[in-house]
Amino acid sequence: MRALSALNVLVMALCGVSQIRGLSLLQQLPEVHGDKFYYFGFGSNMLAKRIHIKNPSAKFLGAALLKNYRVDFSLPSKFWKGAVATAVPTFGMQTWGTLWEIDLVNLPDLDSQEGVHLGRYRPVSVKVKLRSNDKEIPARLYVITKEPKGNVRDLPSHEVPLNRQPSKTYLRVMVKGAMESGIPKKYITWLKGFKHNNKTVQQLEDLFELDSVEL
Repeated sequence: MRALSALNVLVMALCGVSQIRGLSLLQQLPEVHGDKFYYFGFGSNMLAKRIHIKNPSAKFLGAALLKNYRVDFSLPSKFWKGAVATAVPTFGMQTWGTLWEIDLVNLPDLDSQEGVHLGRYRPVSVKVKLRSNDKEIPARLYVITKEPKGNVRDLPSHEVPLNRQPSKTYLRVMVKGAMESGIPKKYITWLKGFKHNNKTVQQLEDLFELDSVEL
């Protein structure tokens, strides 16, 4: 039997033997390098305090651009009291987000946070560019499994259906994360102007210190 590498032993200890078989497949993903992987967060995970709750190893690399995808809001969330974000392949459109470098042993934690095991989101590999660097970087992206019908991104506020509106809290987390990450002001202005359902989650408002975030 081939000896396990130090990384395999560590993953076995943290994640369980059943996940070892999948480790070699994970290491073949373009976003994986050694014992780390790149992750592109475009929703609540743009905010450092949010992503560090379940992914303490996440290291901020900078604002990043994903081309030919648009941000949309679709899946209803009881946790956030409104629709949460997804990225939808759309030629010619762009999505800004935050690029993180995370320890590979934390990948199951990120999958769990995104509800992959529940069929809510699925991971895909994409290429993004840091705002400070024109080099393309492979990254892990999570998209909603049931792609939304119709593009509500640029609809007038009064035409955005209620079930496609994020909560005020969720949108404020996105805005704070975008500002924190150094995402272009034009994109932040668009986020601030998107129609929300005016619902708040006070526990999260307090946790993420959102009082100063204006929409």
